[in-house]
Amino acid sequence: MIALLAGCGGGGSAGGDPTARVGGGPAEVFFSYPYDGQQQVSPGAPLILRFSHPVQDPRADQLRLEDDQGRPVALDEPHWLEGGRGLVVRPARGELQADTGYRLSLRGLTGEAGEFTLPEDGVLSFRTRLAMRGANEWRRRDGPLRVLSVTPDGERLPAVDFSTWRLRFSHLLDPASLVYGETVRFTRDGELVPALMLVKRDALTLDPREDLEPGAEYRLTLSPEVRAFDGRALARAGEWRWTIRDSRPREMMVQQVPVASDAAQRPCAAPDADRSDLSGTPLNCVPIRSTLLGDRDATQQSGDVFAELAFQPRFPFVGPLRIARGSLLTGSNVQVRIAGTVPAGIETGDVSVTFLSDGTGYLMPNPYSQRPEAPRQVHLFVDLAMTAENPEANGGLSQTLLQVELVGTARTEGASLVIDAVGMVEPEVLGQETAYGLLSLHTVSYPDQNRTPEPVPDLAAPSLQSMTPMIGAEGLARTVKPGDPIILNFSEPLDPDSVAAGIALSRDGVAEPFDGRLDGATVVLHPDPPLRPGADYQVTISDRVTDLAGNPAVPETRAFRLPAQVGGPVAPLALTVYPGFPCAVDKTQWRIAEGNHGICRGARADDDRLPVSRLPANRPIRVTLSQDIDPASVILGTRCNEGSFRVEKVVSDANGDPQAVRDGDKYKYQCEAAVPGRLIKGARTLTFVPDAPWEPGVAYRYGLQSVNRTSGQQPDDCRSGEAICSRQGLRLQTALLEAPAPDWGGPDLEIHFRGAPATDGVFQALDNLPTADVNANGRFDAGEPGYPEGEPAFNSSRLEALGGTALATAPRLVCDQPEGCDIQVVGGLNSEVLGPGWYDDPATEARERVPAVRVALHPTRILASSVTLKASVLIDGGAAIESPTGTQVMRMRYTCSAAGDAPCGDDDGLIPGWILETDQGPEFRTRVHLYLDAPYLEAPLGGEHNQHSYPLMMDLAGPLTFLPNGRMAIQQLNANPIPVNVELSKLLLLFSAAIDLRIPENGVKLQYLGVPIKP
Repeated sequence: MIALLAGCGGGGSAGGDPTARVGGGPAEVFFSYPYDGQQQVSPGAPLILRFSHPVQDPRADQLRLEDDQGRPVALDEPHWLEGGRGLVVRPARGELQADTGYRLSLRGLTGEAGEFTLPEDGVLSFRTRLAMRGANEWRRRDGPLRVLSVTPDGERLPAVDFSTWRLRFSHLLDPASLVYGETVRFTRDGELVPALMLVKRDALTLDPREDLEPGAEYRLTLSPEVRAFDGRALARAGEWRWTIRDSRPREMMVQQVPVASDAAQRPCAAPDADRSDLSGTPLNCVPIRSTLLGDRDATQQSGDVFAELAFQPRFPFVGPLRIARGSLLTGSNVQVRIAGTVPAGIETGDVSVTFLSDGTGYLMPNPYSQRPEAPRQVHLFVDLAMTAENPEANGGLSQTLLQVELVGTARTEGASLVIDAVGMVEPEVLGQETAYGLLSLHTVSYPDQNRTPEPVPDLAAPSLQSMTPMIGAEGLARTVKPGDPIILNFSEPLDPDSVAAGIALSRDGVAEPFDGRLDGATVVLHPDPPLRPGADYQVTISDRVTDLAGNPAVPETRAFRLPAQVGGPVAPLALTVYPGFPCAVDKTQWRIAEGNHGICRGARADDDRLPVSRLPANRPIRVTLSQDIDPASVILGTRCNEGSFRVEKVVSDANGDPQAVRDGDKYKYQCEAAVPGRLIKGARTLTFVPDAPWEPGVAYRYGLQSVNRTSGQQPDDCRSGEAICSRQGLRLQTALLEAPAPDWGGPDLEIHFRGAPATDGVFQALDNLPTADVNANGRFDAGEPGYPEGEPAFNSSRLEALGGTALATAPRLVCDQPEGCDIQVVGGLNSEVLGPGWYDDPATEARERVPAVRVALHPTRILASSVTLKASVLIDGGAAIESPTGTQVMRMRYTCSAAGDAPCGDDDGLIPGWILETDQGPEFRTRVHLYLDAPYLEAPLGGEHNQHSYPLMMDLAGPLTFLPNGRMAIQQLNANPIPVNVELSKLLLLFSAAIDLRIPENGVKLQYLGVPIKP
């Protein structure tokens, strides 16, 4: 049987690599990756060729790659394998473009048997997959939603009794619209066939739970209710019919997946690691290339694969095979490194790769050559789950990899069938970045198939490994906010059909509806409505949840509640905006064409000028808010100057600079056209994804509308498009430095930016959690969670009163509770992970070069709670006067001012930060300059104070860790004492006084948590 499999159609060999035997035929290509006509190719894939003879005097210019518009693509110098019998080459300027056709041709590439050519028209054609992120048009083909391919098609690839069907679509899909038995049906004689359905990105897999009946007709139908991610419906109902072919009698072939190296540490990087004949990379290793993880590490897979082979005489040309659902390969431990440079302090433990559906494949004739030594081709389609043994790693790694396509060759070595195949895997890293890696699969069948290992049955019960939210004392969940999902990380992948039946959610004792999805071994629940403060939630996992082998899960119940909101409602605030800075600006000061975005309203006139930010073509607009937002109040404008959320292209001159129009002493800018796109509304986030990518250099703006009134709420403000409002009906507050009343709105928040080229940096949004100021009203209220262990909690700052001048003696902080004497912080932070670099400690004189990871912080504002200062003022007879600061604002400053002699340059004035290795683990360091504002502070005796745009500097450092649920946590403490000198003037119009305050060393305790990994 093995000889038939490998030899029929070419590729039989008594041993060794058939391409090593130089025959008498012409020079030919024996193998390529991608193969001719391949679709859905990863943009990160290399080009691989294997030849019948060694190439003589190879040069890079003998390969020509061009896109479907005929534009050439520069290639790196090829890596030649085995004396010129194979090559691997990558594009010189990074990845290929998504959803683009490419053509590879050979030009003067020769061997001893002549010039090598590709068959047919001498061109190898392939197309890359859709983009996973970025503009909407990058994630869909032109035209309506439609099916691009169905595998097997029943013609080129036969449909047999163990087939699994895999469909690819022209758009990324809305998984909620694909419901088996409703919008997706696989039937025989009108009866629904029990099947497992998997959906992710643009792919759908349908795996019948039992073998099909040979000779019977089966039908697959898709209804028009199937929708894309952007709401587009399927162009028309789809229907396919197959008459099933009989694969029996089948033969089981057991193949070993050997290790590349026996090295205990980093086996894939071992010098003696066995390497693939096709790719030149270590066998059965899964290397991952990404900004967040670098490209230095890989996990080594090993185990036994039990493949069922269709009866070969029935399929003499294309032979089907199956690898059963639930098959498992075990990978080696990986020490996680941030950007491949700094150890993250966690290891993966064993990395498991589980077959979520039946892997189906085909042994096929060589499409490039009819020569007997040309190896047969192997095509294998698999749906995989990646999981890690250790919880911290599993929370970030657990995921489904749908429709991984492996392409390779089959040959015989003695009594063994040897398969070498390559394919790309593209896992998500911490939910922020799509990584990629080339898997070089190598399997060898046991020479005596009568004496092979038996399959090891899976008898382990799946169990809950970690959870978001993390639950603290008394069931309090302080590290999530309304709108965040509930995330359940299990020890192994689950049967998708068992999740809905076995997981329940209740709120205050009543069943709560939710949208759920399964990703690898992770279940993501989105309660409907979103998580609410103060409500009691309970997640129940019953033994109806099973793994792929049918083992029931360990039952578990987790109860939690978010901190309650106490006190009256306050207006919502923008905590972070991207791009830009979250304040309404003084329009008399800005000069957008010059890159000057002006100053925040209420700031000092000599403040730094904010820069006009740039937004890369592959990034969306993103806004986070302090309160739950009424989604009905957020109306996307589709024409100029309409809607409460507007994204517009700005009228510009012939040089592309925005044209200002004078309106009194203000400068205003005009809308040229509304930017079409999709607005995603979360409980406390708004995300706008444009249909087309931002054009580099083009001027845009976006606006969050509000109403700048000083009276009560107007009844139509929250439905007319005039204002974005909270669920309590309060309008967006945009000018906090002007000390508005708690229920006031504000002027429109208008932010200008320029388009920029796509970036490889990774955008990482962070939340300041937990916080004691739960309701974000600028003070600590009785009933809010305080310091559970008596010591100041994260996201607080200790303030000390050191003394005062003769006219203001015995200053001290007064409060009813300890939390009220500290500053409680509410906020978030946007950051960029840029990659490896060198750190030089600014606190030392010597120049250092410490390996580190470069990070950039987008300046934003931080809300700080009110503290009350009491002092004896002698000019008032020595009476003790209390002065509450009211809500305070700390504004992070850019490293430049957009006016004057300090241009912002290519980094847009972002704040540099560094992740570096220490004896205690990875640490994040940065130096931040800020303005401190106390707009509500009233100086005593009719005086004035200096707490407007008061400059501060913080040297911040602290550990970077990963929580048991995989979320990244960055803790920051100040290494320097921070003086805050309050100067009082014009007391009774005549006198001055001063009070010396200080934030002591380590008095600032911040914690930034990465947003939940699974959105």
